[in-house]
Amino acid sequence: MRKVNYLLSGLLVVFMSLMIILLSSNLVLRMSATYVYHFNDSEVMYEVPYNVTGNEMAKEITSYFSSFSSKPFQVYEDNRIFKDPIMEKEDQEVMKKAKKILNIELAAGLLSAAVFFGIYFYLFRMNYKKALRNRYRAGIVLTLVLIICHGVFVAIKSCRKFLYAEFIGMKLSKYSIVGTMLGDPFFKTYIMFATLVAIVFLAVMTYVHYTITKPERIFY
Repeated sequence: MRKVNYLLSGLLVVFMSLMIILLSSNLVLRMSATYVYHFNDSEVMYEVPYNVTGNEMAKEITSYFSSFSSKPFQVYEDNRIFKDPIMEKEDQEVMKKAKKILNIELAAGLLSAAVFFGIYFYLFRMNYKKALRNRYRAGIVLTLVLIICHGVFVAIKSCRKFLYAEFIGMKLSKYSIVGTMLGDPFFKTYIMFATLVAIVFLAVMTYVHYTITKPERIFY
């Protein structure tokens, strides 16, 4: 039984880190604030030859990523009388693949969370609070290491190209709206937001963890 609990406590560390990294990344890419910040900071919307604001585009992107609908991604330019679609087929295909990847990432994050909390509450009910505190400290270290590695990996251009080739694999034309909006330097905004959200996530979990596992004091 002790060996089983030791194995479970090790898995707790791994799944804690995976949960935080995956869910933080997924949340950031579904948040309107991420895209609004990027559009305002990079002023990339000035390069889009349509009358669509950054706020409108951010809303459409996050709405599409969060939707269960199978309809292709489309944004419309309001010309007072008509609303003209601005997304070409290649843009729609890229966004479709990106949405699929986000959904897979979310599923992996939720699975990691289910395993983590399952193990955590099992060990907690078995009164292994000291083991939980020790393993949680290891989880903090591993999570911080992964946050740094994740940021460095995404910041390297060759790594970004590798990820795009593996998961998207489409060569966009220079006229692509999605390529213009979400190409470089979008990765800088993503790294910043993903890192901040992951650290906040970790800080909240740490506070709750140490609150419920702190040893009882005999003397006050």
